[in-house]
Amino acid sequence: MPHSISPPPSSPPMEDTVLQDAHAVPSEGHQEASAGKHIEDAEMPDERTVDAAEAKNLEDMFDDDDEEDEFSSSAQTALQDSSQVESKPASKPAIRHSDPDTMRVFYQRLFPFRHLFQWLNHSPAPTTHFMHREFAFVLPNDAYIRYQSFLTSDLLRKQCIQLTPTRFEIGPVYSTNPRDRKTLRKASAFRPVAKELVFDIDMTDYDEIRTCCTGASICQKCWTFITMAIKVVDAALREDFGFKHILWVYSGRRGAHAWVCDKRAREMDDQKRR
Repeated sequence: MPHSISPPPSSPPMEDTVLQDAHAVPSEGHQEASAGKHIEDAEMPDERTVDAAEAKNLEDMFDDDDEEDEFSSSAQTALQDSSQVESKPASKPAIRHSDPDTMRVFYQRLFPFRHLFQWLNHSPAPTTHFMHREFAFVLPNDAYIRYQSFLTSDLLRKQCIQLTPTRFEIGPVYSTNPRDRKTLRKASAFRPVAKELVFDIDMTDYDEIRTCCTGASICQKCWTFITMAIKVVDAALREDFGFKHILWVYSGRRGAHAWVCDKRAREMDDQKRR
C-alpha cells in the first residue's frame, strides 16, 4: 500500500528506517506505527564535543555474529574469585549496533548526508523540498521526536551526531517549516504538500510459501522473493504508470522500499495514492 500525504496521526510510526530506511514518516499511511515515547518539539541538547577516543576501530565495532534483527545489550561481567580469573580470561563485552557510541561513529564517518540532501532536495541549492521536510528521530531511550527540519545537510548531520538516534525517518514536505507550525494563526495553514510515493515489500508477506526462514529472518534463498517482487513492481510503475525516477532501497530489516520521486508522484493526493 502506498504511503499517503495526509496530516500525521498522533501515534508514532513503526519499524524500518530509511536509508538506514530512511523510510516515510509519521503521517497517515506514510509509515507504519513505531513503538516508543512520542515527544513533539522536544528540546534539542546543546552540541557536545565528540571525544577522539569515541572513534573506535570500525572493524571491531561492526563485527557482530548475531543473525537476529534485534541485538542483545552488552553483558555485564560477573564478579569472579581469583582462581576463576586466573583460569578464564574475561570475555569482551558485545557491542550493540544501536549503541550511542557506535551510532555516533556511523553518522560521523559513514552516513551519506550530502547524497541524502541531493536526493530529497531536487536541486543543488537548498529549496523548500528539503528545508520544509519533516524528519523524526527515535532516540536510544525510545523517545520519539517529530517535526524536525533542517536548512542544510550539515545541520542534519550535526543533529544526528548530537542525538545519536537509533534511526530517523523522512516525512512529507509541508506548506511551512515544521518547526514554525505553532506560530501560525490557523492550524489549517500547516499541511503536507508533497511526498514521494513509497511502496513497501516485506519478507513476512511470503511466510506461507518460503521454507527456509520465518518472520524478520532472511537469507539468500528467500530473498529471491523480494528480488522478483522488485522486478514486477518496478516494471508496473514504469510501463503501466509512466514513472521514471524510482529508487529501491533495503528497508534495514526485512524487505525493500520503492521511492517514486517523479514530480507527478510527489504531488499526488491521498486518493490517487490509494
